[in-house]
Amino acid sequence: MARLAAQGVDPSVVDDQRGSPTWTVDLAGGLLDLAAVIADGAGPSRRALHCTGGGETTWYGFARAVFEELGADPSRVSPCTTDEFPRPAPRPAYSVLSDAAWRDAGLTPLRDWREALRVFVAEHRDALGA
Repeated sequence: MARLAAQGVDPSVVDDQRGSPTWTVDLAGGLLDLAAVIADGAGPSRRALHCTGGGETTWYGFARAVFEELGADPSRVSPCTTDEFPRPAPRPAYSVLSDAAWRDAGLTPLRDWREALRVFVAEHRDALGA
């Protein structure tokens, strides 16, 4: 999205698929926290734990947020449907994962995806060409 914004491209982005964007830096920190808890012998019982960024959005919402963080006009991003943007592999319409079990295990929830994006862009603006 940063490249498209810089090149003046006005993309169409899928607006009917929801997820919880998660910055890898936040995910790595969460997994290190989990490893420390397990090393202390206080690990959670065997169950699925989702370490995921807080909140949810569509790909369209995420793309608009990227444009906004870069100082580009988010109205340049237009919505489309999955049917209008076919991919080789099908994508689920709803892939938001709950971090309830993560929190119930006493682990710190990850920050909201929007805050993570804000920090990412601030830290990597030069590399993004923005």
